[in-house]
Amino acid sequence: MLDFHPMTENDLDILRPFLAHNPHRLCDLTVGGIFIWRDYYKTEWAVHENILYFKVDYPGFGTLFTLPQGGDRKREYEQVREYCRRREMPLTFYPIPKVELEPLMECFPCATAMSDRDNFDYLYLAEDLKYFKGKKLGGQRNHVNRFLRTYDNWNFSALTGADVEDVEVFLDRYAAGTQKDSGTFQEDMRKTREVLRDFERYGMVAGALRVNGQVVGFSIGEVVGDTLFIHIEKADREYEGCYQMVVSQFAQMYAVDGVEYINREDDTGDPGLRTSKLSYKPVALLEKYAVVVEDGPCPGREGKWTVLEADIV
Repeated sequence: MLDFHPMTENDLDILRPFLAHNPHRLCDLTVGGIFIWRDYYKTEWAVHENILYFKVDYPGFGTLFTLPQGGDRKREYEQVREYCRRREMPLTFYPIPKVELEPLMECFPCATAMSDRDNFDYLYLAEDLKYFKGKKLGGQRNHVNRFLRTYDNWNFSALTGADVEDVEVFLDRYAAGTQKDSGTFQEDMRKTREVLRDFERYGMVAGALRVNGQVVGFSIGEVVGDTLFIHIEKADREYEGCYQMVVSQFAQMYAVDGVEYINREDDTGDPGLRTSKLSYKPVALLEKYAVVVEDGPCPGREGKWTVLEADIV
């Protein structure tokens, strides 16, 4: 029987081993992706028979269940179905990678899967983001070259506890110059500060770009398997090429020792962010699906698995 608990920072050590493998490379199934947004999504967790389950409150969808972290998919899905039946609540799974739709179909033949383009993850080759080689990335390389021509006294280094105060000063300046009143922006800033102050406990890697000793950009991420996940990235746009420098330097520093891919997460449907992320030429968009399950009999629809695809261009 599933017994869900509200997630707190103190659960890190309990849940971390379940997230050590991420074959689908989705940011939603990483320590950073889960813990940074735990309050915003009201995330709860349960462990049953050594399987980890998450329940979240997702805006626009209501209560959702993520992909269980374990082995026997059929048993896992049945556990979630029984949980919802006992509480007479609808059953929806999200996010489900495309390769996992077939196992879900076998358990719930009367269900509808809807792709969610705004939340597709952008996956890149690590080597592409390190040096922006080739014609396709010429624009990004030009930004880096302009930065190098303009600013002589710069450096990029791994963050330590001694750097936190300088990055906090940068964050104050960044927030003041960013006109965003949305709840997601405010939560992002709160959790950025939380992770920054304790990034080693989170198991994160972090680096900052400085010009004349002043922090002008930084990034925080984590490595899982062959993928470097970028959870937090901020830069001062007044320094031309600053973002491209942070991207390149962070990749050079941490996309090593078998790391082949970089996941830069989604664009949330923001047109400007989408244009930016596409300009770095992803090798794949990692599709995510919301799967709405119709419990009980569905006359005339037995075995009819419905998939509503979104435009992924």
